Amino acid sequence: MSVLNKIWKLKNEDKSASLMKKLFANRGIEGDVDAEKFLNPNAERDFHDPFLMKDMERAVLRIGTAIEKKERMMIFGDYDVDGITACAIMMRALTKLGAAVSYRLPHRIEDGYGLREKFIKEFSKLDVKLVITVDNGISCFNEVELANKLGVDIIITDHHTVPEKIPNAFAILHPKLPGSEYPFAELTGAGVALKLAQALFARRLKEPEEELSKLLDLACMGTIADMGPLLGENRYIVKEGLKVLENTRWPGLSRLKESAGIKGKVSAHAIGFLLGPRINAAGRISHPSHALKLLLQSEEHSELLANQLEQLNAKRQRMMSDLMEIADVIAAAKCKEPIIIISHPKFHGGIIGLIAAKIAEKYFRPVIAMEERSDTFVGSCRSIPAINIVEVLASVKDLLTHFGGHGAAAGFDLPRKKLKEFSKRISAHVKSLLSAADCKPILETECEIDHTDISMKTIEMLRWFEPFGKGNVVPAFVCRNVPVLEKSTVGAEKQHLKLKVQANGSVIDCIGFRLGEFSGKLQDAKYLDLVCEIEEDTWRGNKKIQLKIQDFEVVK
Repeated sequence: MSVLNKIWKLKNEDKSASLMKKLFANRGIEGDVDAEKFLNPNAERDFHDPFLMKDMERAVLRIGTAIEKKERMMIFGDYDVDGITACAIMMRALTKLGAAVSYRLPHRIEDGYGLREKFIKEFSKLDVKLVITVDNGISCFNEVELANKLGVDIIITDHHTVPEKIPNAFAILHPKLPGSEYPFAELTGAGVALKLAQALFARRLKEPEEELSKLLDLACMGTIADMGPLLGENRYIVKEGLKVLENTRWPGLSRLKESAGIKGKVSAHAIGFLLGPRINAAGRISHPSHALKLLLQSEEHSELLANQLEQLNAKRQRMMSDLMEIADVIAAAKCKEPIIIISHPKFHGGIIGLIAAKIAEKYFRPVIAMEERSDTFVGSCRSIPAINIVEVLASVKDLLTHFGGHGAAAGFDLPRKKLKEFSKRISAHVKSLLSAADCKPILETECEIDHTDISMKTIEMLRWFEPFGKGNVVPAFVCRNVPVLEKSTVGAEKQHLKLKVQANGSVIDCIGFRLGEFSGKLQDAKYLDLVCEIEEDTWRGNKKIQLKIQDFEVVK
């Protein structure tokens, strides 16, 4: 068994196919035409007509009327990267078109997720005639009913799971809406906002493409941060957006890149692990408007706001470290249960989603982490492939004040007095869905490779598959009987494993992040089976091959 006790699953065992053919097949790409589409996405073929989306014509006409009549419009967003960038896209687009528009983002702790009735009442008092939601709204049936009574039109733009009861909004832009003929269903909130901007620019500007291109970096960030699969239209948005982001025209975003230490070419990894967390930090432990202001800000205050996000992110990291110590102890006692449900008085609503994700990864179980409030539990869920967590929540919706999300991640509000019944019913429901095989942690790999595949030629080929993300993950390979030459641990707490191995006639450096605790297993090891990524490491202008080890097993 591997040191992480994971089952290595080969996506492709075809020994006759080339490495590139295997990678294509693993992504559902067959034939030269599909390969060309994947490697070279373009606007004409892959960036679809926004008016194919149900209700788009109706939404554009209503917004056009609001612009011409100078009606006050409100963009209502969300507190994560997808919601914040979607809001920035709509603010940029509507401001360019001369609209009387402002925005409102909910506070994660004080307001919770989505368009609540208190906001509708507030907007009505402010004489707002049109509200456009971004990255939320599809579950807000009662809130839309109230808006209709108060004479406030609602245009919903969303991508979350469509409920049985769809709001009676003026227009709903959602790629998965029943009856929709839109050719790509996996847009994120920022992606749907971009399509609305595209439609508005097409009708109201002489050179719509130029203005739309300026918004691609924002849409790219939302798509990556919200784990939109990087295939089809998302792949086009991200690939082009990364180019725009390299020389972004938004001063705040430039400052954020500087504070994150990003220079030159920007990768999807940099958004996921450097830019995204800094933007998210505002919504997690402060107010998301800090991040949105940075994306909308002129040069004057951008440095101050970027520094503020840097400090918030550092604070978030400290909080996460402290709370994970508590969560680990609680989860360890429940790790054999079908769904791990944990709560603690110190848990923070902005951190519980991260906690749930870490625990789910560690124990390969669906996880619910909850913040305790006076009369309510606020929960964040993360799941495993076998369990659609938002459908599980739907099975106990009679107990919940509010819920929504995706198959892999969701959230809810639960009255404290219903906790016992909630835990009992949801555990029984998940138990009925899970098999023993579902709970065995699996490490998916592309295929098995020969030592000769560990080469610069392979690295060059892998670059064609960028950008990587959900649906197009960084390729990890199984390489067997690799001779070990040297082993050590590195890092302040010796938490990382560093190896030198022999492969393809060369000495190759390897790094195994957070695998340092397993160094003792290597004491007498001469050969290893590895799951690894093949990457290029550059140091002082010198380029060499490096293997990033995800898991290993000593060959006996």
